Amino acid sequence: MENMILNFNNQPNLNELISFLSAEIVCILGIFLNFFFFLFFKRKLNIKRISNFITNGTFILNLLISGVIYFSIFSHNQDFNVTFLNNLFIIDKSSFLTKISINLLLVGFLFTQYKLIGKIKFKTPLLNSIILLLGVIGGLISYSMNIILIFLLLDLSVFLIYKFASNMRIRKYTTYCPDFILITLCSSFLFYSFYILTLFIQNDLQLHIINVCLVVSFLLKIGLFPFYNYQLDRNYKINLPYSALLFMYLPYLGICSFNKMSLCQNLNSDIGQIPVILFIIFSIVIFSIFALKQKNLVKFFANTNSVFSLLIILNIILFGFNNFNIETSFNCAVLFLGLYSLLTILKLNYNPDKINFNTLTAIFFHNKVYALILAISLLIMSSVIFSDTLKSFLKIIKNIYLFDAYGYIAVIAIVFAFMAILLNSLKAVLNIYKFDKKSIKNKMKKRTTINYVVPVFSILFLVVKIFL
Repeated sequence: MENMILNFNNQPNLNELISFLSAEIVCILGIFLNFFFFLFFKRKLNIKRISNFITNGTFILNLLISGVIYFSIFSHNQDFNVTFLNNLFIIDKSSFLTKISINLLLVGFLFTQYKLIGKIKFKTPLLNSIILLLGVIGGLISYSMNIILIFLLLDLSVFLIYKFASNMRIRKYTTYCPDFILITLCSSFLFYSFYILTLFIQNDLQLHIINVCLVVSFLLKIGLFPFYNYQLDRNYKINLPYSALLFMYLPYLGICSFNKMSLCQNLNSDIGQIPVILFIIFSIVIFSIFALKQKNLVKFFANTNSVFSLLIILNIILFGFNNFNIETSFNCAVLFLGLYSLLTILKLNYNPDKINFNTLTAIFFHNKVYALILAISLLIMSSVIFSDTLKSFLKIIKNIYLFDAYGYIAVIAIVFAFMAILLNSLKAVLNIYKFDKKSIKNKMKKRTTINYVVPVFSILFLVVKIFL
């Protein structure tokens, strides 16, 4: 590795390329092992534990490998980058940080959901193989420099999330969802069709209109389209691992993809910006209204994260590619990973069909630690407690306000959205501390230590990052 830094060459040889892709190679080995267990030992109960151990170990090893490569290279040369396959992929500082963050989110997901995924009736090795494959695809997206390849990989990620849910069957009727299939097929058809049109049309105005359609179809793919999105699939309400992937991981991966796509193609042209900005502002308002009216915690978090993700995409549309967008989106993903981990604790202990605000009623009186962590997380999400997410959002709002004379209209819509989220968050916090003897629940007795570690870490991470 040191020899490569000293003899810097933009085109790596095979050995150098293998060293850069070593994390992906380790993931592929983990996939083969899990498939082997699934095919030949799926009836053995101990195999589930071995599969979880191998999968978690694979992601941890990936993080160690990626961390060592990152610090050994970029501590010597901040501008280091290599390309391969005719500039189809590029490895630079931004792509490595994105890959590391994706692995962090997935290993956090596995640690917090392992008790739900590892139940006897589930095909744990197959589920773990899907998570590992999501990690490989996320790494390839971070390297990709072609708009079609990026969308194709994102398309495959959405399909794998659906396969994850369909193999984690909680009830018989949850194996198939026509709404999910229609949404993802419709978005793919629109995106590929519009992209093909860009290859034949030379007129600038028509190209701007098609670019607007590309952005809208992309938002449909990652579930940020109002009224018609993945929330139509009701299966996620009782399947928390599915919810976490769909409403925490997918928006983050979508923002990483859109950030890279803004480098590959001019998706933020002057003429095309206005309709896209209006659509995003409209979507922010609609999702905030949904968040305000929502009593189901899973849907409330989904709508809130949609508002946050759209705000970051708006920043990409206005100001183009920036590592700041990835950092802000990662902060949001860490926050919601902690929140979904807290919902998992509720699911494990009380096993409610739906996790509503009423589930939290008077929970403080027998579960003070849980109530405190959840209340702090909700207050960070609603911007009451100052954190790195709020710091980043204030920076985005300031940039939007200074960008154009009419920027104040967007700022008003964004402030309205945050007020709606705040009002519903305060309702949830009030329910936690509400005194009602009939609603007081038993203590949470099931061991959920790891689930507690993740939200505590997310709180500390978001607070400490303010000063970094």
